Amino acid sequence: MGMGEPLANYNRVTGAIRRLTDPEPDGLGLSQRGITVSTVGLVPAIHRFSDEGFKCRLAISLHAPDDDLRDTLVPVNTKWKVREVLDAGWEYAAKSGRRLSIEYALIRDINDHAWRGDRLGRLLKGKPVHVNLIPLNPTPGSKWTASRPEDEKAFVEAIAAHGVPVTIRDTRGQEIDGACGQLAAAER
Repeated sequence: MGMGEPLANYNRVTGAIRRLTDPEPDGLGLSQRGITVSTVGLVPAIHRFSDEGFKCRLAISLHAPDDDLRDTLVPVNTKWKVREVLDAGWEYAAKSGRRLSIEYALIRDINDHAWRGDRLGRLLKGKPVHVNLIPLNPTPGSKWTASRPEDEKAFVEAIAAHGVPVTIRDTRGQEIDGACGQLAAAER
């Protein structure tokens, strides 16, 4: 995570997974269950990944349940829409036996509305999934900021009302400007 789109570098990522998880002496013997591959949703690559037989966790950085907003936030959505991305994710979940992780950065007044939480809950209801909400870290010069606590709470409740497991990621390192996105911004 955080180093670019892994499925755009498919052969190196799958090679690394194999080196990490193959038994010694060829690999390190780590469990695939401890590895997460995070993608914005390159649908053909997700289908290919589904056929590899991996047991890694697949995380999809969704950030919006509707195509209009996701087209703006995640430009690859103009090629593969929310439903296509989720369908590819469900295929991986079925083949791997692992639940899908949905990553969703909460951005104040952009994607944190309770109605969007309700829409997300409706899309995910009854599926093997977990939603990981990510509060945006304050970053100097950014036009975006973290959601208000009351909006975050309403968003969580809207998803959970559909029986979808949801957690809010703990933010760490803000006090030293070392949280996600802050260090790079401080260097500029």
